[in-house]
Amino acid sequence: MSAATHPLLRVDRVVKTYESTAGPVHAVQSLSFDLERGAFAALVGPSGCGKTTLLNAIGGLDRVTSGQIWIDGTEITALNDRDTIEFRLHRIGFVFQAYNLVPVLNAWENVAFVLELQGVGMKARRDRAYELLAAVGLTGKELQRPSQLSGGQQQRVAVARALASRPSLILADEPTANLDSKSTETLLDIMHELNRQEGTTFLFSTHDQRVIDRAEQLFRLDDGKLVASN
Repeated sequence: MSAATHPLLRVDRVVKTYESTAGPVHAVQSLSFDLERGAFAALVGPSGCGKTTLLNAIGGLDRVTSGQIWIDGTEITALNDRDTIEFRLHRIGFVFQAYNLVPVLNAWENVAFVLELQGVGMKARRDRAYELLAAVGLTGKELQRPSQLSGGQQQRVAVARALASRPSLILADEPTANLDSKSTETLLDIMHELNRQEGTTFLFSTHDQRVIDRAEQLFRLDDGKLVASN
């Protein structure tokens, strides 16, 4: 698949089944959709409908039972574990509900962590981290550790970290779930502006109406199936 002539993301007949003591659980059922480059989109639906399972599969954090997922012209479902990790490191950014910052690192070191894993030099990764922290409204907070930041500020650090390596796609799993209304609106403003200015593609999983109202494209899931999209 050529990256230039196809959607940034293609999910093709993806199935994810878990085994349980009560029998197989069909978390995702033959689900297909395309996402264009530069989209600001969301997987929506009630808890347990398969949003996070699908997002984890798209991010290469979990293997699908069957089907294919393509990102930027690469079929990630065909990669081995080592190549999946390498692809994820360079091409996908993650924003998690629980922030997942490293407690012993300060804000700029957390943002630069992915760049350090990529072997980027100290000055270049520090400059990129400071640039992104400014972009998310955290100038002056660069040396503070997560414990010294509010929940909303920690999530902004997580967004900056996700952007650090200029990935093709940012996956955000319920990123506003632990935030108050003001912090949520600030975070969504920042991500929407980054989407417009830099063309960064965002795909959320959410049942937060505030996120749904901002999304320009919605994929509605229910019981592991895609029931509507617009």
